[in-house]
Amino acid sequence: MVVGREEDEVGVGERVTVRDVRGPGAQLGLEPGVGKVHEGDAAAGSDAQLVETGGRVDAFHRGIVPYVSTPDDPLLVFGPRSIAYDFGPEHPLTPKRFGPGMDLLRHVGAEPGLAPEPAPDDILLTLHLPEYLAAVRRFSVDPSIPEEMGIGSADNPSFAGMHEAAGAVAGGSVAAMEAVLGGRVLHAHHPGGGLHHAMPAKAWGFCIYNDPALAVVRARAAGLRVLYVDLDVHHGDGVQAMTYGDPGVLTLSFHESGRFLFPQTGFIDELGVGDGAGASVNMPFEPFSGEASWLPAVRALLPTLAAVFGPDVVVSQHGADAHAWDPLAHLRVTTTAMADAARLVDAVAHLWAGGRWVATGGGGYDAYRVVPRVWALTWLAGAHRSPEAATPPAWRERWADEAGHFGTPGMPATFLDEPNAGQPVTGGQKAADIASSAVLARVRAVALPRLVREAEDRGWWRPSLSWAGLEILTGVGERAAVAEGAATVGGAAPTMRTIAAADLDNLLLAPRTVAPFDPGDGLALLRGALLGGARVVGAVLGDVVVGLAVAVRSASEAGVESLLAVGVAPAFRGDGLGRALLAALVAGRPAHTAMEARVGVAERDVVDPGSLDRRLEVARRLLAGAGFVLRPVSPDIARDDPSTLVARLAEG
Repeated sequence: MVVGREEDEVGVGERVTVRDVRGPGAQLGLEPGVGKVHEGDAAAGSDAQLVETGGRVDAFHRGIVPYVSTPDDPLLVFGPRSIAYDFGPEHPLTPKRFGPGMDLLRHVGAEPGLAPEPAPDDILLTLHLPEYLAAVRRFSVDPSIPEEMGIGSADNPSFAGMHEAAGAVAGGSVAAMEAVLGGRVLHAHHPGGGLHHAMPAKAWGFCIYNDPALAVVRARAAGLRVLYVDLDVHHGDGVQAMTYGDPGVLTLSFHESGRFLFPQTGFIDELGVGDGAGASVNMPFEPFSGEASWLPAVRALLPTLAAVFGPDVVVSQHGADAHAWDPLAHLRVTTTAMADAARLVDAVAHLWAGGRWVATGGGGYDAYRVVPRVWALTWLAGAHRSPEAATPPAWRERWADEAGHFGTPGMPATFLDEPNAGQPVTGGQKAADIASSAVLARVRAVALPRLVREAEDRGWWRPSLSWAGLEILTGVGERAAVAEGAATVGGAAPTMRTIAAADLDNLLLAPRTVAPFDPGDGLALLRGALLGGARVVGAVLGDVVVGLAVAVRSASEAGVESLLAVGVAPAFRGDGLGRALLAALVAGRPAHTAMEARVGVAERDVVDPGSLDRRLEVARRLLAGAGFVLRPVSPDIARDDPSTLVARLAEG
């Protein structure tokens, strides 16, 4: 069903409580093996050893050569201030990564084109509280004062000039977004950005100011709807918290489960609040999961959620710490999978967001062998170029000694890893991948509208993606052409009719009638559904479908139809059209057939969903008016989406 503020739209939800969190040192020491996992449980952790990082980075920076990016060349954000964000020689987030990282970027053809400068207070105050900025400034002048607001802790030690250094990270990501919004470039890449844990009034997880969230709200201030994709091994909790009630921001985070890793959040049931319910999606992986479950999850969720949401711009965080060699986490992802994920983000940006994409770096504590390759592969994805097979010999030679002193000898000879990063696939990893695949099924059940989920599961439709002229995701169903006039219909009374597949040759679909977001995708999905045995009742005005009700025989229960969608275009809501569509669908069901309905937070108008309470009220009234009776929700369903409604209509 499609949901919104009017009585013809259906949707539900209630406030989700984000769990208490701990610092990144509070990670659970694990042996390679996976036990039973229940995502609703919170787990305490024991302090893990922080990797010894050695001394501060040398002043290797040789000056920035002025460089003007073309639309096909991502704007690279880096400058003298980038290396000033430095918590000290014993801290795992070391500026040493900029030496080999920027060197490898230059080897692949990237040259910095934007040097970060500190964001002014009015920018920082869009998300951070005045008293927090004042505290950061105090520590910036006198790092010796007592810990306050998370500053001065072991995870976030204070240092002289920290306000300016952290402000420059924020300023770099905001300036990157402004370059994209202004049309100077399509893509921008800020490898020093991605400090996604910082909270409005708290330093958290090595992060002082939350630069990706500030880039997101800069785009929101311009009236754009934002898809935020977080690929860091740690949950993107700060960005989620700062946008949790905004339906114009869809946050999608892929991370190790918070049961085992900082920040102990990012569970499936963290779905958003208020109008933003359904716009927060989390995919938590079991410890020791590898690319066998990680990349399929990215491929399963990112393109489809983008198709449902229809973003205007994409912001992504490409933390390198999900890698198998990273010392602070437990996943087993490779640079090969991370490169594929970056290409998927680029393709999503081009298909749905006009190419507008701001990428940041993030975590990553193998500063010589992993972080530089992830940065280069992310930039190359935006440049639409594949990497060479071998990393440059000069790059390996230049940084080999420092890598050895850092404790990570052996610079990698290739950009892309061997399968499983050259490590054996243990029984524990296989079990973890199986468990994570089961979690993916739960996430899809909560995050995707039922019509879209059934379309993918039954082979009716799925999005297709291309990168650099190559198909990287094979879709089902060709997007239909949609005339501009379909967006402006209104004013007259539509007629109700049963729709067949052949009818779609002569019909258009009004925007925001049903998911997915693009009417051309919607028509392709409907055609596949009708050819696959679904029943569709439509409200048609001229040659434009302005309302739909869709049902199909249940895949799991004989003699039962599943209600997949009831949707009405915005201009026709509030006049009982949804009730009429559902009544006609019910009246046309086969004899001796019952119907079942399941409505969760994913069933919403992604542009104007309305409040959770309103959506819940509308859903109950619409279903009751058609004779459905609400039934108890199973614990498995309620665990992941406590707002779910389940209803049943007796045989007719």
